[in-house]
Amino acid sequence: MREPALPVDPRLPDEPTVLEVGRARVWLAKRGVMVWLPTRLLALRLGGRALGGQGIPAFAIVIAFAWWFSWSMLDTAELPGSIAVEVVLFTVFQVLHWRRAQRREQVAERLAGTGEPLPFRVAAKQVGWWYLGSTAITFLGGAVLCAATFLTMPQFTWKHWYPPFVEIGLHTLALALGAGATALVLGRALRAPVIAEDETSRWVDELLRAGDPYRFAPSAVYAVLAMPVFVVDWATPGWLGWSALAYLVVVVVLQVTGWLITRHRYRRPPPGYYGR
Repeated sequence: MREPALPVDPRLPDEPTVLEVGRARVWLAKRGVMVWLPTRLLALRLGGRALGGQGIPAFAIVIAFAWWFSWSMLDTAELPGSIAVEVVLFTVFQVLHWRRAQRREQVAERLAGTGEPLPFRVAAKQVGWWYLGSTAITFLGGAVLCAATFLTMPQFTWKHWYPPFVEIGLHTLALALGAGATALVLGRALRAPVIAEDETSRWVDELLRAGDPYRFAPSAVYAVLAMPVFVVDWATPGWLGWSALAYLVVVVVLQVTGWLITRHRYRRPPPGYYGR
């Protein structure tokens, strides 16, 4: 397993592709590790998470088109839920991207052997309490704000042909979908087995466990769904608006802080074998 990856025919599913090897090389080079051929395990795990270059999958193109089409159509026709639809498309994109990376994770797991999952507290510490805290506040606080928006909607200034509870309901459904997608990614990060063959690949395993929630489930994005300002056409609904603003600031600050701490913690790879 510690031999360097030799890019082969991409139709062979258990071997890294040329693109995956190249992406892994770039990822390592940015962190000061210069190798020509990364190990097979690193090529599969690091290269399998990227979307750039000629490896952009078809679902990314389809969702980008659907995003543009829904945005232009809903605004033009004055239909409800334009922001909710855009967030749902973002969620679908993230989940499909995550599933694509997980298929390469399964190959890496077969090659390295199935390790034991970490104890919950250890895995949670690697993911980071900043992320876990911001995620809990995002969805619990968002649910409270959606309920408060629904209860206070008679106070809103309304200019659309459809009733306000339709817009609020669509935002709430999109928030619930985001919570489900986040739970899917986070559950895997907390319960996935350790995929490693030496100390360097163990360090990469920790980094990916900490970074995947930010990459595939940036939960702070879903905070916009609970903002009543998007329901009432930028009118200020009094105390509810200020509460929502405070909620948004807390969620974003917590998640950005956690992301910066994670980047700092894993900025320097330990010495070891990464390839040749």
